[in-house]
Amino acid sequence: MNAVVFDFGGVMTTSTMPQRVMDAVNEFGLSWEGVKRGFAKYRHAYDAGDISIRELYERTWRDEGVAVTQEMMDRIIQADRASWLYRNERTLEWMKFLKASGHHIGILTNMAPDFAPLFQEHFADFIAQADAMVISGLVRMHKPNRDIYDLLRSRIALPAEDLVFIDDVAENCEGARAAGWNAIQFISNDQVERDFRENYA
Repeated sequence: MNAVVFDFGGVMTTSTMPQRVMDAVNEFGLSWEGVKRGFAKYRHAYDAGDISIRELYERTWRDEGVAVTQEMMDRIIQADRASWLYRNERTLEWMKFLKASGHHIGILTNMAPDFAPLFQEHFADFIAQADAMVISGLVRMHKPNRDIYDLLRSRIALPAEDLVFIDDVAENCEGARAAGWNAIQFISNDQVERDFRENYA
């Protein structure tokens, strides 16, 4: 394989988001199941830049029939934002190893445009490894739709069959395969590095 393309959340980050937001939601006696329903319904619109994070949560609580104060909303959004800034340093080291071994590196992430500056600030060394990058909210596309995979492939200028996609979401890995890519679902650093060595190195 000539290129390895990385997702952001759950791959470049540690998986702290659910717990941190759950703690904030539980602090106010709200429903975590309601949050999950809201994310399932509105997350793609958020990632594509069609709605803000505040609108995502406002729609979620409206659907649940729950009144949330400004203080509560601010606390939940703060927990959401902070939860994506926990870096997976092992992934960074693997990206550097692959780059030094002659692989092209890509980044393909579902990310709202208002979070992109935080990503670029806190993950600049990850981004520095990339030969091509696509952030969903900046191009008004999102995984697992075919168009966003095709856009990254055109930016990295390699055939689809030369790409291996690393994502923690099975649906997004299936989207990559449907676009002609190879894919490995990220469960852990040990597992994904082993799968890559055994199948694509």
